Amino acid sequence: MKQEHFIQAAGHRLRALQLGNIQAGSPTLVFLHGGIDTIEMWRDFPEQVHQSTGLSVIVYDRWGHGQSEPLTEFRECDTRAEEADEPLLDIFKHFGLTNVILVGHSYGGVISLIAASLHTGIIRGVVSIVPQMLIHPLCLAGVEDAKEGFENGNLQEKLQKFHGEGLDTLFYDWINRVNSSSYQAEDCSQYLQKITCPILQIYGKEDVYGYLPNLELSEKHIPSKLSINVVPDAGHYVHLEAKETVVNAVKEFCLTL
Repeated sequence: MKQEHFIQAAGHRLRALQLGNIQAGSPTLVFLHGGIDTIEMWRDFPEQVHQSTGLSVIVYDRWGHGQSEPLTEFRECDTRAEEADEPLLDIFKHFGLTNVILVGHSYGGVISLIAASLHTGIIRGVVSIVPQMLIHPLCLAGVEDAKEGFENGNLQEKLQKFHGEGLDTLFYDWINRVNSSSYQAEDCSQYLQKITCPILQIYGKEDVYGYLPNLELSEKHIPSKLSINVVPDAGHYVHLEAKETVVNAVKEFCLTL
């Protein structure tokens, strides 16, 4: 079963897809995409996880992305903690979720970790795929490459079909915040230290944005059970480049909860 929903979360209209029937007592997987991604850019990964685990899935376009309400202006602050709080709670409330496993990629991977520190009574576990908590030189170089590809390559054309007219505001909102001093000063360690549920982190060893500083930060600050899987011959979109490996890792993690 696949159902499309348009819901209100933190005062904004968000698009969500539901896979499977939500059952009381069973966990629901909630997917949070990356910085300039959408539901469709997960491709069939959520469906594969749904089929493999037998658990219901909610995937949604974060505010400003895809078919959710577009941004109308740039945001000045780091939005990761903000997105981890009220918007997620409203999504949980809309679907009646009290038992959640978050699956986040990149920017969404960080949001999922922060959310685990805020909603301890609801979130049962987190799969955080290449979370980019630290803005280090490799990360900045990757962002500059994306900007170059957007302005002088074909990245804008590729993203246009997913985001439509709101693309330029969304893209430069992301670029501006990553390059801001306040964003770069936040390593999210204050949130990591408050996590109590099990965490699975998955990294692609060839990630051009650089994964080691984030892995080391997690090992230093996360007090709960932390499992780390570094996948060779895969990069920032490890869940697409090594899909079977990642789907199996998510399935095994869910079985332990």
